[in-house]
Amino acid sequence: MHSVNADEKNKQYLLVVDSNFNDRLSTCMLLLRFGRNIFTANTVEEALEFMDAALPVAVVIDADMMGLALLSRIKNDPRFPDVPLIFLSASHDTAMEDRARKGECAAYLRKPLNVEEFYRVVQQVIEKGPRRKIRIDTNVAATIEDGRGRSKGYVTNLSEDGLFFRSIELRPIQTRVSVGFEIKSRAITLEAVVHHITTFEEGPLKEPGMGLKFVKITSEDRGLIKAYILEKVTEGMDRRGPS
Repeated sequence: MHSVNADEKNKQYLLVVDSNFNDRLSTCMLLLRFGRNIFTANTVEEALEFMDAALPVAVVIDADMMGLALLSRIKNDPRFPDVPLIFLSASHDTAMEDRARKGECAAYLRKPLNVEEFYRVVQQVIEKGPRRKIRIDTNVAATIEDGRGRSKGYVTNLSEDGLFFRSIELRPIQTRVSVGFEIKSRAITLEAVVHHITTFEEGPLKEPGMGLKFVKITSEDRGLIKAYILEKVTEGMDRRGPS
């Protein structure tokens, strides 16, 4: 019997079920880089044990015969109401596509995974206000500048649409600022607006800084940011994900 401690039980997690070690590892690596908590299972019984101990926010399942067996067990078990199921398959499966259309599972994706598509599906299944663009944790030196002067800090979270600028020198919400940082030895300069701020007063786990939304950026710089994010997310694996 698998045990889940109290701290883990209170966390939102995804359960990854796949008997193929390499595919399971690749899927888990992507989800971890998406900032998700995960558990893994090799068999139907293992998966059900985990789900009984702590209900996942979604289950990612390899769509082989084991996956179909798990689908049947989950759908017919009153302990697991409305748990979203994301099926992955290396081969075309008309029956699974039909089940997805009928709503028996939240999504059906083909392997090798398209990383951006997988991110969007996970977001749509889990979040009430899903983000469409991948964001990653990073630690890139940066500056912001406006009428109040220039401040140094770090980009600690980055997407194609915005970033989090860690600094104790905060600007009011809606302030427009010029942002400069460097990716892969290339300088990027863009304009952004302060979307939200956090301070030390909000708790020990909150880093002080500002969430910035891009309002003026060249297509070339946006493409560079996107390439950098995909490179970091897929580091050590095929960029498309599990095969």
